[in-house]
Amino acid sequence: MSDKIDYWHQVATFRTVGFAGGVYGVDEPHAELPFIYFGSNGPAYPMLLAGIGSIAGWRPFSGPLINMTVVAVAIFSYLALTRAGRMRAVLTGLLVLTFWPLMLYLTTTMQETFHQAFAAALAGLFFLLLRRGPDTSRTFYTAAVALLALASLLRPTWALLFVPLFFLRGAEFSGRRLKWAAVKASPIIVAAFWVWSAVSTPYPGFVAQLTGSATRSPLAAVKLFLWHFCSSTKKLAEGNWLELALRAALLLIVVAAITGVVRHLRGSDADHREGLAACTFHLLNLVPLLILLIGFYDIFDWRDYRVLAPHVLLSVLVALARSERTVVISAVATNVAVVGAVGPIFSEIHYRHFVPVNKKTTTLSRYLAYKPGASAWENTILVDRANFGPGLVNVPAGLGLTLHLRENDQTVRSRYLLVTEATALKLRPDRLRLLTTTDQGNLYIRKD
Repeated sequence: MSDKIDYWHQVATFRTVGFAGGVYGVDEPHAELPFIYFGSNGPAYPMLLAGIGSIAGWRPFSGPLINMTVVAVAIFSYLALTRAGRMRAVLTGLLVLTFWPLMLYLTTTMQETFHQAFAAALAGLFFLLLRRGPDTSRTFYTAAVALLALASLLRPTWALLFVPLFFLRGAEFSGRRLKWAAVKASPIIVAAFWVWSAVSTPYPGFVAQLTGSATRSPLAAVKLFLWHFCSSTKKLAEGNWLELALRAALLLIVVAAITGVVRHLRGSDADHREGLAACTFHLLNLVPLLILLIGFYDIFDWRDYRVLAPHVLLSVLVALARSERTVVISAVATNVAVVGAVGPIFSEIHYRHFVPVNKKTTTLSRYLAYKPGASAWENTILVDRANFGPGLVNVPAGLGLTLHLRENDQTVRSRYLLVTEATALKLRPDRLRLLTTTDQGNLYIRKD
């Protein structure tokens, strides 16, 4: 898929030229920080994989191997932190092997697997925090803070978990303490989203529409937000079977957690404190994130699926460590219920791994060259949707890949263009010189 190609090439660029490469993103964007050009998800993931790749090497199959290694380390860390016996280790294996978001993306170069790994490792640390509360050692607490901070650099929604992290550290549970935990976490959450926004190139999504509407008319922006919120809420019941199963698992966990909170508030048994803390954790882990996605993100096309999946896995692994049967059974049941849908969807995602790349596309490197010391746009190639395929792996590292989506005319800043003839006609062909042709489009260079 285009995301996998984009991630792979960003890693290759950072590993080769650092921040001196071309621009990645959609429609020739530019991040707030003028020296960051690493796409709409920021530079953290390419930097992380480039660091690993500097030791292990970076080849077309490196991403899946790194993913599998990271997940294995995270799962064994979870088993060690929770001191799982043989039976719990078997149940963990059953859960992981039927957790389809992990299986779908494990053998890709996308960052989803890293987030699943964060979830597994954090599950062990949050389990210790639930079990020991204020008696949790400073080492484990510091590890949780550091791991959560690292995860927040890759995806700012992880920063929401600083609220339960601060809340569970306390000796008592009350509404007042929850408010104080939220106050303490707020600057971190705001900083995480601000940093991520500053280093990421703009993407033409709902947030961009809302921001543009707000500058013109605040009232229109409010109406747009309410319409989007209602529309996204309805879309929770739409999608393929895997998307529906994940949302169902999330809602079942939320219902079980709400029921548990009510039950523990009425009781005073020996498990009262830890049980109340666990139910509160599930709610703080899932509800704010779901509301945020409904309000500002997209509930379709796997987008909410990718963001929600690690948090669902986190809650289920914590529940498994604590023997919360209702949560674990709900998650496994929803996974097993859609097992028949996994094969076709897996094939749809991965079939391009086995499709030969067009021979003309593999020779692109003959006509493309990275220019050290040149501007970012001089080292950028603009590619339309029809040409954004596996052959772009052969584009020399250092050249940025920018996807062309807009239909309106624009002044091209990229030095190279790999587009169809129809797209080229819309982009002032008098300023372009043909370098070579492929079966899907032509490679042009912008005239100076």
